[in-house]
Amino acid sequence: MDPAAQWLKTANHAWVVCPDLETAWASFNRHTEDIHAAGGLLTKADGALLCIHRLGHWDLPKGKVEAGEDLPTAAAREVNEECGVPLPIVGAPFATTYHIYGQAQQLMKVTHWYSMRPSPGTEDVALVPQTEEGITEVRWAQPAEVAALEKGAFGNIARLMSAWRASQ
Repeated sequence: MDPAAQWLKTANHAWVVCPDLETAWASFNRHTEDIHAAGGLLTKADGALLCIHRLGHWDLPKGKVEAGEDLPTAAAREVNEECGVPLPIVGAPFATTYHIYGQAQQLMKVTHWYSMRPSPGTEDVALVPQTEEGITEVRWAQPAEVAALEKGAFGNIARLMSAWRASQ
């Protein structure tokens, strides 16, 4: 087994520093299959971010893109399904994150994140966690609260939350 494949099987987290990122990324991707997902950083007018608690960690709403669906539509649908909010207004792309899962399959979840705002008149709807997806809580959090939630978030999500706070 080549070193990259062995590393994929054992690494929990990694930072890669290399002189030629494009060549390194191409080599790395030979060992994974991309699964595209989309999610949203839904922010209310008062500055609160919509956060979810999933599988024991703080997270943000996201999910797999369905066949024939574009990324912004998938992002809005996932926020709606996972949190019970009416379809939000999707803004500009915010970031893209990468997460390897499924050790046997070596899948690379490529999540395309979008800035979002609630549709007019929907900021105060009741939040409903999609429990069948392991979501146990949905809440609005102000930037200072988001900073505290980062400590209990998945690694990529904590960095994404931090970038969101820096953009406010």
